Amino acid sequence: MAWSVILPGWFNRSSCADELMQQFQQSGQLQWLEKLIMQCGDDLYHFLLRQADAQLAADICQQCWLKVLENRHSYRSESRFKTWLFTLARNALVDELRKQQRWQFTECKDVEGNTEGLCQAPQCIAEQLARLQQKERLAVALASLPVLQREAILLQLEEFSLDDIAQITRELPETIKSRLRYARERLAQLMGEDNV
Repeated sequence: MAWSVILPGWFNRSSCADELMQQFQQSGQLQWLEKLIMQCGDDLYHFLLRQADAQLAADICQQCWLKVLENRHSYRSESRFKTWLFTLARNALVDELRKQQRWQFTECKDVEGNTEGLCQAPQCIAEQLARLQQKERLAVALASLPVLQREAILLQLEEFSLDDIAQITRELPETIKSRLRYARERLAQLMGEDNV
């Protein structure tokens, strides 16, 4: 089963965030920032939520949007806005987890509901329940990955390129490839080979 089927609606979103940020950067008008928050806020929160508790994810989100507001002139249009935003978020999250002594640098290399519109046919309900169970299993599997592998997979699921992920995490692309490979192997083991 493809991950895009069982993860929130992060896929299929067209991005005009770069243009919105350029408008905000030039004008300083808050209407553009509000549109940016509407465009990218949920993605940012869900990315953080998969690596921290709800309160910390919300706090980091708020910090990031304040940084965007305060540092709009430091944004460079050579990189995508979302890449810049997630870099701010990742750095803030790492800083906070370090303060709490919850940040781990270990790389594990060993491979060891929305009910709206549910169809009422028994087969359809069974399929929907199976999909929800699969989604829950994936969330548990993602949570069990080492933090750096989980981070790389989550960024890839946010449709960041390998180079974007390397830029966000300040790592070499080869390091990110390795993390993604080990994360996929671990997820395949946890989810069963046919599901990943």
